[in-house]
Amino acid sequence: MTRCWYCSTTFGSGSEIERMEQRFSNLHVIAAMERSPGTVWMGPTGPITREMLTAAVPDITRRRIHLCGPPGMMAAMRKELAELGVPEAQLYTEAFGPASLPQDSAELEVKPAPARQPASPSVAATTITFSVSGVSAALPVDQTVLEAAEGAGVEIPYACRAGECGVCVIKLLAGDVTMDVESGLAASDKADGYILACQAKSTGQPLVVEA
Repeated sequence: MTRCWYCSTTFGSGSEIERMEQRFSNLHVIAAMERSPGTVWMGPTGPITREMLTAAVPDITRRRIHLCGPPGMMAAMRKELAELGVPEAQLYTEAFGPASLPQDSAELEVKPAPARQPASPSVAATTITFSVSGVSAALPVDQTVLEAAEGAGVEIPYACRAGECGVCVIKLLAGDVTMDVESGLAASDKADGYILACQAKSTGQPLVVEA
């Protein structure tokens, strides 16, 4: 049995988790999420702790463990697993960010997103509404949904900012977008109306997204 711990700051990935478990009979997914406004989440919340891990996987020191996500999260998890006695040889990582993951979290340098220059008046703009946050903002057609969210103070989780990792997937409720890179998005998700916030740009229509 493969056990997958999935952490997210939004509730919108629940349908994908359900599809994964339905597709693979030997997969058990445990989700830890922050509560989103207007939703009810009765499962674990916040970061993964040692107590959560040992309760879900009592024989964790004998398991092969794959870590995948932002480097900061993986550095913290590596420390937790080491304190549980998991051998380093049993850890495998895939980072969306730096090419290699520092062994010590103190070595990790978190670089802020590059500052976005104000849009030129000549660049046409539409609007974007974040339905969960209840925030609306201007959206120049050369700006991604993620960039607009950052400018409006709306939190959308992300990692690679390159369309590869799928961390920033959100649901498009209204409007139409283009994406230069879609490799982080499953075909079934795209059919269900999900987009990659780091790649999605409006085609000129107002957008409404679930964030």
